[in-house]
Amino acid sequence: MHDCDAESEKRTALEPGAVPSRYRCQLLYGARPTGRGLVHRDGDESRLLAWSRVRRVFAAEIGEPEGVRTVVIDLVTDIVGSECVAFRMDAEPGDTARDLARAIEGGVGSDRCDFSLRAVASAGFATHSHPDLEPFDQACLEALRSKPFQ
Repeated sequence: MHDCDAESEKRTALEPGAVPSRYRCQLLYGARPTGRGLVHRDGDESRLLAWSRVRRVFAAEIGEPEGVRTVVIDLVTDIVGSECVAFRMDAEPGDTARDLARAIEGGVGSDRCDFSLRAVASAGFATHSHPDLEPFDQACLEALRSKPFQ
């Protein structure tokens, strides 16, 4: 298993108060929480996204109110130049999302999780919702602008 932390050596150093202007997500496939972080597939290989790399976590329900909805969780790890880098996963609302959100909140700590992720960890449903991913990305970017990394 490869550790995603090794990839961070390629990134520029995160400066306190850095404010991103773009938001980029990489999908995590087959992610499952462990004590050290999220193990996920990258092609044929397993990788670990360590909890220590996660700077902020955002969650929202995505989809139309009368249609299919999913809970989307973004784990923000870096700001490289003016670009925010996040890892994205999703889960069915309810027990599946609640269990995943609890593991994430326990791994990274409540202080790095937005209110909506904490709501998912509590009840299985997010307090924020968006019809599609574009407004969610924008909301995450705005949250990072209003409360930069420490």
